[in-house]
Amino acid sequence: MKKNIRIIGIDDAAFQRESSTNTFVFGVIMRGYNLVEGILRTTVKVDGLDATEKISKMIIESKFIDQLKAIVLGSSTIAAFNIIDLRKLYENTSIPVMTVLSQLPNEKEVKGALSHLVDWEERYEVLKLNPPLQKMEFKNQMNRICNTYVQHIGLKDEKEVKELLQFTTYSSSIPEGLRLADMIGQSFKNYVI
Repeated sequence: MKKNIRIIGIDDAAFQRESSTNTFVFGVIMRGYNLVEGILRTTVKVDGLDATEKISKMIIESKFIDQLKAIVLGSSTIAAFNIIDLRKLYENTSIPVMTVLSQLPNEKEVKGALSHLVDWEERYEVLKLNPPLQKMEFKNQMNRICNTYVQHIGLKDEKEVKELLQFTTYSSSIPEGLRLADMIGQSFKNYVI
């Protein structure tokens, strides 16, 4: 794997739980860990079922589609409980997909939070069909040992996953594209759409 691999880090914008019906989703295209090459944006419904299709479309219609080697997400849920079908995202784009979490989600809490939605069982089934989370240890660009939980599809093995994390992560345990997408999203804290 090349050190200057191009990835897109994807995260949602902050939203008002009581009043937002939609929220922005940002994609930051990075080469390696230090070169921002582009920013994409779409909108998804809060607690909707459109994230997989909207994110796929955002990537497919961009000028970066043929250059991207991985899609990196902070979770397989976005905009509260808009569940991303990681396998379908991979099938739609033909780009490997990875989520990066700092800790394992509590399954009981996830079920409890989902249960307020009418179709919670359908959403939970998509979550369960996504690849399992695996603990990963790797060294970032500052040579610090990082521990994280990853689910991935389309990457050939653990070595390739660790290389991708190492080449795209500077001083934290989160790839820079994802970290920047999160920072952009947080700047919309009081924005309602």
